[in-house]
Amino acid sequence: MLFVLYHNSGVHSGRSLKTSLRELSGGDVLGGYPGRFKRLFSKRPAPKLVINLGCTESIDYDGQILNARDMVRAASNKKRARAAFRDAGVPAPSLFLRAQDISKADLPVIARTSYHKKGEGFWFCKTLANVRGAVDAGATHFLGFVPKTREYRVHLFSKTRALGQSERKPEDYVSIKLAEKVWQGKGQPDPNTPQKNHEFGWTFLAQQNRREDELGIVRHVARQAISTLNMDFGAVDVMYETRTKRPYVLEVNSSPSLANEVADTCETYAKRVLRIVQGDKKNGKVQ
Repeated sequence: MLFVLYHNSGVHSGRSLKTSLRELSGGDVLGGYPGRFKRLFSKRPAPKLVINLGCTESIDYDGQILNARDMVRAASNKKRARAAFRDAGVPAPSLFLRAQDISKADLPVIARTSYHKKGEGFWFCKTLANVRGAVDAGATHFLGFVPKTREYRVHLFSKTRALGQSERKPEDYVSIKLAEKVWQGKGQPDPNTPQKNHEFGWTFLAQQNRREDELGIVRHVARQAISTLNMDFGAVDVMYETRTKRPYVLEVNSSPSLANEVADTCETYAKRVLRIVQGDKKNGKVQ
């Protein structure tokens, strides 16, 4: 039996992954919030594997879990994760942990909250007065603005042999999918709007016939980012500056959207999870 653990914003993705796993495996796959997990397994055998989509709550479970709570917490706290990227030398936008460290020469900057999703907790600061206003509104850190970039999302899983290791290297991860953020709105995108999310007309689609050397760079820094956080799987958002050919890691998502009916992301995740299960069966870990 498998169990997909999710909470709040991961509901749709969790349900989609549960359905896909059930259809592909033909086995018993359940899912739900931590409370449901507790009710289901208080009097019955625990599942052999839990797949955690962005849940930071603890569950009474000592079996194998993909993305344990501490891993999700490491990715969810964006301020802490970005500091970890900086300390590990992962290519990323300039990071300012204090507003007073920002000078006029550093402007513009993007102000963010430590915990955010989609377009929340975002301020584009063109002046130091904007910076101070963002702090008053709840911003906890700032990123240097990088113009004229393409943006990618790289979906990664730890190789089965590396699961459970206390430290992992970039080569311990495999890229299962790479998508590019593409303009789908009416007319042309506003160059003065730095946010590239669904609300502003952007969405992730298949990469747009880019050069393999560019995609290779993007995949490599994505592996660097996720290995820094030592996660089992995740979706890494990477900007690529076309003029300098430099990549910039933005964040690692522990609960990426899997519910798009016209995309194969959910099925791709399910196949990778089942591959892990099958590999563990051979090693006697999961039956």
